[in-house]
Amino acid sequence: METGIAKAIRLAGSQTALGSMLGLTPQAIQKWAAQGFVPSDRCREVETRFSGKVTRYELNPEVFGEDPKPQRKPRAQS
Repeated sequence: METGIAKAIRLAGSQTALGSMLGLTPQAIQKWAAQGFVPSDRCREVETRFSGKVTRYELNPEVFGEDPKPQRKPRAQS
């Protein structure tokens, strides 16, 4: 399963691009990716930058818990 930080990197296009969006170095983003979560004080900023396509619940579930309104996956058409 894709972590929230991996999703944010994918949506941004790269670690460098995400870092640029947030005013951080690619190394800072790499550290987040290695630890598997975004520091709690940056989660809402990332969530806002991506208009909720990645949520603070995905970015740091240890702090924010489970998403109270999980996104629904589109149903497969038959």
